[in-house]
Amino acid sequence: MIDTMIFDFNGTMFFDAKFQKDSWGQFIQQNFNRKMTELEFQQHIAGCNNRDTFEYYARRQITADELISMTTAKEKIYCDLCLSRPRDFHLVAGLPEFLDSCQDQRIQMNIATASEKPNVEFFFTYLELDRWFDIEQVALNDFSLPGKPAPDIFLKAIANVQATPATSVIFEDSISGIQAANRVDTGAIILVEDPHCVALTMPTNLRVDYQIYDYAQIGETITKN
Repeated sequence: MIDTMIFDFNGTMFFDAKFQKDSWGQFIQQNFNRKMTELEFQQHIAGCNNRDTFEYYARRQITADELISMTTAKEKIYCDLCLSRPRDFHLVAGLPEFLDSCQDQRIQMNIATASEKPNVEFFFTYLELDRWFDIEQVALNDFSLPGKPAPDIFLKAIANVQATPATSVIFEDSISGIQAANRVDTGAIILVEDPHCVALTMPTNLRVDYQIYDYAQIGETITKN
């Protein structure tokens, strides 16, 4: 029986592909004098941690100080874009109601995100995530875990709410995230896609149990399992 919901955040709870692409595009142009391609975004940015992305573009290992400096600069661009576009800065349609329903049914919930703590705090503040989640339980990028497609961040998110993988559902939007979810013996894997974006070309060997574009109907489907 399903008793836990684990969510990636960016692109899963908040359709922010345009924000991500615009902020990464600006940052990469300014810092590496390169134009980011769609393929690079899918393979080296979406779902990946910042160190992996920065080292891909720098073509070398970066120092801890460089990681902090570049992360701060990139995320300032991103957060400024979010606040400048309030009409688009909101949770995915149907998600607040789905989270309310999970709370009513005493289903545990947590977030597993490649975002660093300042970004998580930003989302908690402006999207009022503390209505449903405990920020202290969120599994985030604190530089102690390998990034997706390693499964570690999902396993940590599950452990942080004293749940088990077999009775948990993982919601993801990226190829690397789905790869990570496939490495967890989880109850279900749900691919969340932004209907306004180009569909992912998902490798056929990866397990995806459901594919959704909003959260309007998924609650009834998965909680019956």
